[in-house]
Amino acid sequence: MRIKMKSVILLVLIFVNTSLVMAVPERNKVMRLLEGRHWELREGPFKRLGEGADQRLREIADNTSLTNYLRFRALIALSLYDNEETGAHLERHARSGDSSFARRGFSSLTRAFSRSEPDRVRKVAEHLMESPEAQLRIAAAREMRKIDPPAYRQFLQMESKAWVREAARE
Repeated sequence: MRIKMKSVILLVLIFVNTSLVMAVPERNKVMRLLEGRHWELREGPFKRLGEGADQRLREIADNTSLTNYLRFRALIALSLYDNEETGAHLERHARSGDSSFARRGFSSLTRAFSRSEPDRVRKVAEHLMESPEAQLRIAAAREMRKIDPPAYRQFLQMESKAWVREAARE
């Protein structure tokens, strides 16, 4: 009887341990969804990966040994996950000194959090409207137009470049 009980306990422990390991999808599965010449974001395949897919995407986005297009796509895919860890991660990228990552981080942040947490998006947009990068200022102003029209109008008055003001109006 003791041996059977030990065996049952051992099997339960193995099952629980295996379940915990499998909670986060394998990196290869996530990477496969980011590859392809004509890639576009499709929610279904990412959601089917289950819990922990966003964790893998954050790891990929931060992995400097990977080519940037995979990291960019990981940032874009993170727009599907509106949890606190992803929000903080996207904010960090949106405030990055690398404008390529900042643009994608901000774009994903707005897609994931504009409706649920507009103040979070507003704070990052306010920061980006002062960026030396015109494209970041434009993207931030366009988002601000939706969530804070007075701040958007103030941006238009303060922006020195006419082409930036015009692009922000589009």
